Formats: sequence, C-alpha cells, structure tokens
Amino acid sequence: MKDTQLSKKSTEETLRSIASQAAEKIGKKVAKKIGEIHTFNYKSSTTDLVTEIDKWSEKRITEYVNSRRGDDEIICEEGTYMQGKTNIRWYIDPIDGTTNFVYGHPGFSISVGVEIDNETKVGAIYVPLLNELFSASSVHGTTRNGKIVEVSKTKDLSKALVATGFSYKSEFRAVQAKNLVGILPKIRDIRRIGGAAFDLASVACGRVDAFFEYGLSPWDISAGHALIKNAGGVVMTINPSKANNSKYSEVSVLRSSSEISDDTITVAASELLIDQVVELIINSQVDY
Repeated sequence: MKDTQLSKKSTEETLRSIASQAAEKIGKKVAKKIGEIHTFNYKSSTTDLVTEIDKWSEKRITEYVNSRRGDDEIICEEGTYMQGKTNIRWYIDPIDGTTNFVYGHPGFSISVGVEIDNETKVGAIYVPLLNELFSASSVHGTTRNGKIVEVSKTKDLSKALVATGFSYKSEFRAVQAKNLVGILPKIRDIRRIGGAAFDLASVACGRVDAFFEYGLSPWDISAGHALIKNAGGVVMTINPSKANNSKYSEVSVLRSSSEISDDTITVAASELLIDQVVELIINSQVDY
C-alpha cells in the first residue's frame, strides 16, 4: 500500500512539474505578443474572441505536454484533441481571458489542469503580466511563485469580496445582471476581471474570498479547481436546470471539471464560506 501511495504522489509531482513548466514557458512568450496587431475571430458572440495567438499557444502547450506524456488524453479549448491510453486527462486553456490579452489587461492567464481517474488532481496557472505561477498537487499543496498560499479565512458573508464573470451571450448577461441585485447588498463587493482561471487562482491565494460563474467549460476551471482544493477551499456546482424550481437546485461538491455543463453555476470559496455563498446565489437566481 505504501509503495502504491508513493507511486501516486510521484506521478502527481511529475504532472505538476510538466503543467507548471508548460504554462510558464509558453505564457512568457504569449506576453511578448501584447501590443502587436492580432488576427481575431468571434466564437459564440462578438464578445467571445479568439486570436491567432490562442491557437499558437495551444499548439505549443500541447506539443510540450505530448512530448513528455505521449499516452495521455489532451483536451484543449480551441479544439485540439489527443486520445489517450492512460487514466490521465489534460485540460488546456491556452489563453483564458482572450479579450484581456487583446487589450493588454493583466487579467488573462494560461491554464493547465490534470485529472487522474476522472478526478481533478493537478493544476498550474501562469499570469504573464503579473509574473505569477500558481501550482498545485496533493503532495505540493498550492503555491504562488513557490510560496504556499491558502484560501481566505473570512467567515462573514457580508465581508466577502466575491469575483464573478458574465456569459458571452447577451440574453444571459442581462439575467446575470439582475441576479446581482440580490447578491450585492449582502456581500462586501463584486470583482469582475474577465478570466475564470485568474479568478479561481485569486480564491486559492485569498485575493478574493469567493467566486461564482455560470456556464463555464472544463478547461476554464480544471487547473483552478486543483489550486483551490489544495489550498483548503471547496469548489461546488449548482445545477438549476435539474429542478423545476431554481430554489431547489441540485448542489454538489465538484470532483472533476468534466462533470460541468452549460447549465452549471460553478462556486468556489473556503469551507467556512462556501455554504453561505451557494445559498445566496440560489436565492438570488432569476430563471434563465
């Protein structure tokens, strides 16, 4: 049993090292592209941008990971997919917060998450313009530039600084704005950066107390999920569509980012705060 545990820990550390190196190495090169004229297209809406640098970054990160872990499954935001032969799955977001990247705003990051046996285990997020490398595994804990970080100790919802993001679809954005009417009076304030990975890393290091967002994808949250789990926090999901009344939504602790769907509201906070945040979000929901 002890040898098996050591083997699992060794594997996690190998994966964490690769994820961290890939995110930082490519992230530094992405940062040098800021200020250049970029070719960009729209995906789901005119607010959902993708540039040639997203695709360039995805190719480079995928090559880096695949050259070291050739049998693992790899799933990327911009469509790159490599079928795996192992129990390990990589989720790669080559630039999370592309609009921020285009504008030269610091709230974008490179996100690399890893699942083992369908459970989030390892993550690395690099924030180029802040030169912050977040890295996590069960052995390593969660670090920012090599120093251990933890989620905040805030217990009182009224004192919580809460990060969120909005959908790319205009009809959902309008409803999300209405939801804030029930949320804002009961917390310290809202922060809207425009990158879910950055927000999750911010929860992991206590820069904000909590985070929630509707309709994220697995690559948006995989690495951040690992950071928060290993920094003493919890990531939960609310699925309003699974109930006739949103006040009786299905709530569960997230095990794997692949479990989320378009209907999922992802919520992250410390164990001290998570239940209060979830309850607040459910009670403030306006039906989509």
